[in-house]
Amino acid sequence: MISLVLGVSGALAESSDPRLEAMQLELDDLKDQVWQVRAQQEAGWMTERRSEEVKSLIREVLSDADTRAALLTEEFNCYYDNGFIIRDADTFLLKICSYTQFRYLNNNAPGEADDEEGGFQTRRLALMLSGYIGSPRVSFMIMPTFSRTTGVSRLEYVFLKYKVDDRWEVMAGQFKAPFLREWLTSARLQPMIERSYVNSQFTSLYVQGVQATRQDDDTRLRLTLHNGTWGWNTEFDADRTDYALGVRGEWKVFGNWKQFKDTIGWAEDNGLLLGSAVQFDRGETGGGTATPDILKYTCDISKEGNGWNLYAAFTGRHIESNGSASILDAQQWGAVLQGGIFLVPDKVDLYARYEWIDVDGVAFKQSTGVTTATGDDVAQLITMGTNFFLRGHATKLSFDVVHAFNGLPSSDTGAGLRASDGPSTTLRSQVQISF
Repeated sequence: MISLVLGVSGALAESSDPRLEAMQLELDDLKDQVWQVRAQQEAGWMTERRSEEVKSLIREVLSDADTRAALLTEEFNCYYDNGFIIRDADTFLLKICSYTQFRYLNNNAPGEADDEEGGFQTRRLALMLSGYIGSPRVSFMIMPTFSRTTGVSRLEYVFLKYKVDDRWEVMAGQFKAPFLREWLTSARLQPMIERSYVNSQFTSLYVQGVQATRQDDDTRLRLTLHNGTWGWNTEFDADRTDYALGVRGEWKVFGNWKQFKDTIGWAEDNGLLLGSAVQFDRGETGGGTATPDILKYTCDISKEGNGWNLYAAFTGRHIESNGSASILDAQQWGAVLQGGIFLVPDKVDLYARYEWIDVDGVAFKQSTGVTTATGDDVAQLITMGTNFFLRGHATKLSFDVVHAFNGLPSSDTGAGLRASDGPSTTLRSQVQISF
């Protein structure tokens, strides 16, 4: 039809008869209409084809969604839930997490030869592997970290745990000594950029040994036999004690155990926790290098309200020579009082901390057990700062200032604090990211 119209149109175009010219005009108009019909037919065909393609894509997406849903209902699972999780029913689970803390520090101590030091620091970088094997009752944790000074990897956590029943569980391996609450609270869950100076002087860090824990609705008790202060990553014949014993008890007056994983008062939090602990290290005797006997004790209180928190702790340590003339006796004390309040609920807070420590004229180096005389008996510090919680503890920015009023007997470079005979001030900023 279209070819016929076009042919006739061409023949009439060659004639000069007025009637034929009129017919030519009518045929030209008809030709335009024919082209419009053809265009509409082709557009319709393209629309139908596009519709089929879209329907096909939708079927593929729905099929993929069904496959993913089916995967989650099968025995083997791979998914994300505050960490990457690989799970095989109730026989195996592996959770992979990580976090890092990057800082800028500036320490100013006017009385020292090098009165100012500043720079960047990767304070912590950790990889956490946890889960269970064979049964949820048999759990494990392995956490290698990387030294901020050398970059060399080292183990912090590595233990196996068995849940005996709903109350009791036993653990063997390398873990945190159950002494100071500050130390037992993860570094990534701290309310401030760094734990207190008192904590750095009195903590036992990681130890190797066995621990039994009983937890009820309102109480928790930990009993530990281990290789003593600074006993991590050591051979059985290279630690600094003959043995060490530790016990920590906690009473949850009200609230829930989960909220006390940190010491921050989030919105809707309301809890009170009381804690106390004792640890005795029997120093190394016999043919090895003598180390002191150490008896230390602590008590603490944590209050978390709706948008505010308060924490206080008192610690004492008695260092005894263990029959060695090279070891200095000392009776040391420390106290911490800190708190915080949210300006914007769960997003922006302000915090402050006061510390007091009396080292009794003796600086004790926990990594070696060595005691040395120091002229600084009492130190006082105050810290003030703020957190910006972009995604809870997972992503946050922190800024604070630490002022030591009358010098420090020893350094805590991880916190940006240097030993000094006079006042010093440290400015700190940190970004923390975890998954």
